[in-house]
Amino acid sequence: MVVPTYARLRTLLRSIQSLEEQTLPDFEILVVDNGSDPSVEGAVRAANQNARIPVCYIPEPRLGLHYARNAGVRAAEGDILVFTDDDATFDPGWLAAYADAFAAHPEMVAAGGPVRPVWQVPPPQWLLDYIGDAKSFGILSLMEPNQDFRLDGYFFGVNMAVRRSVFEWAGFHPDQFETRIIGDGESGLNSDIVRSGGLVGYVPNAIVYHHIPPERMTISYIRKWAWHLGGSQMYEHWWKRQRRLPSLVKEGFAIVRRYRREWLKDPFVRLRRDQESIEIQFQASLGWSKLAYVWWMLTDRQVQAALDIADFRP
Repeated sequence: MVVPTYARLRTLLRSIQSLEEQTLPDFEILVVDNGSDPSVEGAVRAANQNARIPVCYIPEPRLGLHYARNAGVRAAEGDILVFTDDDATFDPGWLAAYADAFAAHPEMVAAGGPVRPVWQVPPPQWLLDYIGDAKSFGILSLMEPNQDFRLDGYFFGVNMAVRRSVFEWAGFHPDQFETRIIGDGESGLNSDIVRSGGLVGYVPNAIVYHHIPPERMTISYIRKWAWHLGGSQMYEHWWKRQRRLPSLVKEGFAIVRRYRREWLKDPFVRLRRDQESIEIQFQASLGWSKLAYVWWMLTDRQVQAALDIADFRP
């Protein structure tokens, strides 16, 4: 059980308390501190004084979510590695549901499960309308596509389980560095598994609750998430490809052609909350992100290094 954390001590402690209430009798909890904050280590040590399942604290000073997740892989001892985020809580049977599913389906190499919202304040109606009846809403990492077990599933980072054997040939792609997302993270791992012929399950009883604070119920957050998505999509497209100047200039012009209408409309719909206006703002932010990524590929050594990684194994 791997929980990366970065500068969110209060929500981390809430997650740890929820993990202590799991019905599975024996498992390990690894908190990977992506920033090596002494206050986190001290809080974990204090929590362990009354813990049923002691928490193992792992410092990972290299900023980047994939560094934290891969540090957890290296430290974990189990054959099934379960990952979540530090702003989640869990159904008491969450880990037991995964344990049962992997035991019953030895052909399954990874799995995800439902992610339900816990609204910290009542969500605005425009947001509920925008979500609609979608069975998956990536902006808030929510999903519940089915009511029964499937072997054609997928996972979000807040609720995923992977057999250790996968990490003998794969690993988490670059993802978030502080406030920037420059890679495709766990979605890249998901794609690698599927391309290799691996089966990803959907476990309906492995339920996670994602806590949604007020600042994520805003248009500005939707625009921010679209910006992050642009980085992920560009990474997926350009990973290990040659990035010569003519091809990058061509990419830039293609992005301008694709998103110019949204960019022109965007200033006039900023105050609107109908679904069409929100989608225009989303697409405009997505386009600006992709255009910025072209510049990063030319000038940013961190992005260049991430795109050249050939081996993601921890």
